[in-house]
Amino acid sequence: MELLLPAGSLNHTFAAFDYGADACYLGIGSLNARAGAVNFSSEDYRKALAFSRERGKKLYLTFNTLLKEKEIDQVFKIIDDIYDLLPDGIIVQDIGLASLIKREFPGIPLIASTQMGFHNVSGVKFAEDFGFKRVILSRELTLKELESIRKSSSIQLEVFIHGAICFSFSGYCFASSFLGGNSGNRGKCSQVCRMFFKGDVNGFAFNLKDLAGFDFVKELYEIGIDSLKIEGRLKDELYVAVNAFVYRQFIDAAKGKIFLDKKERERLKKLSAIVFSRKRWNGYFVTDHPDDSIDPDFPGNYGLFIGKIKSAKKKQIVLDNCSFPLSRHDGILIFENKEPVPAKVLNVKGNTISISSDRIFKKGSKVYLVHSVKVQNSFPVKTYNPKPFKPQILFSVRLGENLIEVKAENPVRNIEKSYSFPVKTEPAQKAPVRNSDIVKEFKKSGDFLFEAIIDSVKIEGEFFVRRSELSKIRKELFSLIEKELFPKKHYRIFEKGFEKQKRLSAVFVVDEINLPAFLKFSKRLEKDFIVFVKTFNLDLLKELIKTDMSLGLVMPLILKTYEEENFRNFVHQAFKAGIKNVLVPHYYGIEMLKEFKGLKLFADYTLYTLNRESAVFLKNHFSYLTISVEDDMQNIESISDLCDIVTIYQDTPLFQSQTCIKKVFFSCPGKEMEIFERCPSDYRIKKIAGKVKDSFKVKFENCRTILLWDRPLNLNRLKENFSSFIPRFDFVYKTYTEEEMEKIFSGINQAGHIANTLRGLS
Repeated sequence: MELLLPAGSLNHTFAAFDYGADACYLGIGSLNARAGAVNFSSEDYRKALAFSRERGKKLYLTFNTLLKEKEIDQVFKIIDDIYDLLPDGIIVQDIGLASLIKREFPGIPLIASTQMGFHNVSGVKFAEDFGFKRVILSRELTLKELESIRKSSSIQLEVFIHGAICFSFSGYCFASSFLGGNSGNRGKCSQVCRMFFKGDVNGFAFNLKDLAGFDFVKELYEIGIDSLKIEGRLKDELYVAVNAFVYRQFIDAAKGKIFLDKKERERLKKLSAIVFSRKRWNGYFVTDHPDDSIDPDFPGNYGLFIGKIKSAKKKQIVLDNCSFPLSRHDGILIFENKEPVPAKVLNVKGNTISISSDRIFKKGSKVYLVHSVKVQNSFPVKTYNPKPFKPQILFSVRLGENLIEVKAENPVRNIEKSYSFPVKTEPAQKAPVRNSDIVKEFKKSGDFLFEAIIDSVKIEGEFFVRRSELSKIRKELFSLIEKELFPKKHYRIFEKGFEKQKRLSAVFVVDEINLPAFLKFSKRLEKDFIVFVKTFNLDLLKELIKTDMSLGLVMPLILKTYEEENFRNFVHQAFKAGIKNVLVPHYYGIEMLKEFKGLKLFADYTLYTLNRESAVFLKNHFSYLTISVEDDMQNIESISDLCDIVTIYQDTPLFQSQTCIKKVFFSCPGKEMEIFERCPSDYRIKKIAGKVKDSFKVKFENCRTILLWDRPLNLNRLKENFSSFIPRFDFVYKTYTEEEMEKIFSGINQAGHIANTLRGLS
């Protein structure tokens, strides 16, 4: 089992590997899911690679973000520049980038990011068939689900074990993008889920506690999980060092290498909490319907709880009990009425602590340790200056009298060249040239961009060759190799689009609540529209089939492994009844539906098509592609010949979360809802941060939280810009009348927001 740590800089890799990590993940440049991190230059990556390979460790590069068409070439050049180093793996979200790497850089192992949302057996099978070496699974899975996926696939499985968790399923949060133009799917999340809300639910209503999976390491090891991942590329080096050390102990204990008693396990957990921790929970390992997952009081770092105030005066507090030794210059947070007050420790005598704050704190206020001088001194982070890693060229040398022949091979690009040079030889009076002389000279790579690996040396005869002669030949040879064995690739743009399918007048997505109104409204429509019905009711579908409408099924974005069999049976019966169209929101649908011959598949907006590479891949599986609801006009135009449908109107879920906040804040009857089943409860809230006090509605579907903005996506005012696309209208989540549907469809209703269409997608 691999222990995988985050690296926001070169020093993070030093800390991680010195304290027990097997691997690190890092980004080059800003095109990754942590665009705000320092990230690595190409030179720093080469240094980190040298450091890691000296120690037998691995580095995984992150390009785990969605890429616009103009960015594909930029990433292509970065990968081409480092391809000869043969990266240990690249983590991707964009299926187009994955296709490109698979085609152009086949030596690089592909890792499917958690942003791709793989969460069930069918999805993981798709990833394996595609050619991914590893899948980073969604964080919303239980141990039982993980075990089912493990038994069904031989692909490597990576699981988050520690750190922050997104409230929404990763890869499908639109809150940051719609509310501010900063897409979380493109590494620029503005953390709407950590903001304060007021209404039927008050507080930091979507603020998930941090995952701390110490107690599940052994079970994950026994299940067969290949890698445990710690979140935190924006955290400091001490966070990396301490958590590398702590989780190394838990993994070694799981493997039976060491024994950790209860006291030592608790000590290790405390160390981890001090370096950074929100309130903690077990994640979804025990249940995917948790009731203890949210902290509505404070979204930041608590650190380690060390005790409550027994008495206080200016610049002094007395604790009832101090659970961790304090030192001068430690940093603490004192929570009084849920408000955190920072203070420095000036002196410690038993449980009496002199502090920097003049505030007189109330009895019972909780005290947390957020910085420990003792811990920092116990985990010094060493810095190193490794030479940048160089790609290797394999040499076979044959030296004869007056001629030297060299065969050089770049094993990564599979290029081999032969060279020959005249060489001045002299009679061997004392010391004939030896194999070791050739190896010693040709190992001198100096400022050349590669390292020479001598496979074989053959000397025919006995003679002497001056060192200066060999040096001159080596320099000439190495200059030629740099030019000829490291050719730069050129990105091939897909110029021609696919042949368009039959033009539809419109696409509609309708749920059961809005179906009666839609049936009345649809009587005035042209007959060449298609309606996808969001239902798990086979009898309802059979009744609709009797009409002359073109019908389709909607697949759920999230379909847990324990729901797959029921939904597959539902599709079988619907197909048998006459349904021939399916709206597919996730890659798992490609795998699940491949057995049905004659189905026409429509790619939903959550199968992102922000570039031509993605569109070309998806066109091999789908008849119709839907433009991403995050996309901007300029980028849409660049892929317009490949995509078919644009969403004109939709109540887009900003969050789709496995955590039901009704269960967390109120009560739940405990009844498991079926696929697409809606809870009768809903709540209204407002976001307090920012100039605009945006209003939202919280709904619950299939025991999951759906957050809807009061301002729907509405591109009616820009409809003329999309004349080459099939317009799509969604009537789901909210209740619409027949008249409202007519106004939306006709373009009279233009109220709402236009997302990033004009402002651009950052």
